[in-house]
Amino acid sequence: MSSRSEHLDHIAVWSASWKDSAKFLNDFLGWDIHPLQFSASGESVGDMDLVFINANGVWIELVQPTSKGPGMDLLETLGDGAVVELDFQCSNYQLSLDKALEHNLQMIGMDGLPLKDRGKIIDGVIDPNAEGPPPEEYLAYFPFDLSGGTAVEIYERIDSDNESILNKRDKMFGLDRYNQPINQNKPRTRYLTILVDDIHKVCDFYKKHILLNVSQSIDWEGHKLSVIDAKGVFEESISLRIIQPVADDSIMQTYKSKGSGHIMDIGIEVDNLNDFIENIQSPHEKIKIVDYARTNQDIESPFKKDEVMQENYFYFPLELSHGMNLKVFEKNS
Repeated sequence: MSSRSEHLDHIAVWSASWKDSAKFLNDFLGWDIHPLQFSASGESVGDMDLVFINANGVWIELVQPTSKGPGMDLLETLGDGAVVELDFQCSNYQLSLDKALEHNLQMIGMDGLPLKDRGKIIDGVIDPNAEGPPPEEYLAYFPFDLSGGTAVEIYERIDSDNESILNKRDKMFGLDRYNQPINQNKPRTRYLTILVDDIHKVCDFYKKHILLNVSQSIDWEGHKLSVIDAKGVFEESISLRIIQPVADDSIMQTYKSKGSGHIMDIGIEVDNLNDFIENIQSPHEKIKIVDYARTNQDIESPFKKDEVMQENYFYFPLELSHGMNLKVFEKNS
């Protein structure tokens, strides 16, 4: 029997202006904006402009809806900078889909309806400079009740398909998709934090249906926490931190407001927070840093401490980061 595996290739972030979001990520984090810019169209998504950002640990796909439709509706509902979905690349999509169907899962298509034609994309991404017929591609989403409310996509990628957006993306950067090196001199994406209503059910989903390694649940600042190895395509893996809120604090308030499956933040590691702050303050107007509750940090003691995960950290103000909830941390072990 053929083997299969899935790994996190990119995350989709909805943006009111991809150029503004990309400029922030490039100016403040040094992350490269991919020169390949493309679009999506069709009844299932509406018209959208898209670009990839190399977030040094995972790709960020900035998505800007440009016409009325499901994409624009999502932007209006979730807001600028929301992480909308996790996109897992399959080594064997057809086998991965077969396994899901064997478990009687009702997989979902791009239009939010039950999957048709094994997820063959009828309308979708378009490279305006492409030559020849559009690529034949497939994708599917897992049921939201199974994933805890997070949009989790699996998709097919055919190496020989020269019109594939992802193949063009990596080829233009001169990268091998199985060995994309992290630049240790730039901030590095290490994890995504996801709030859920049932941590055991959600962890079982990732373990059983995407074959990921899951840690035991622990107490974290009054909440339940499990860490999942998402097997990113880079040399150093990226994790999913799954949190079931328990304590009555700002995280619980976010959970009550956003619901289960909300991707709370993106964890970005730097070697030294003080050096990082000094570097970004010099070419830019002095910025304030905040904690998760959006409280301005004390100048004398500007960073929060996470004793369990052994991190010191701060957040960018949302008005500066264009709605992206970015947590910058250093290890304090």
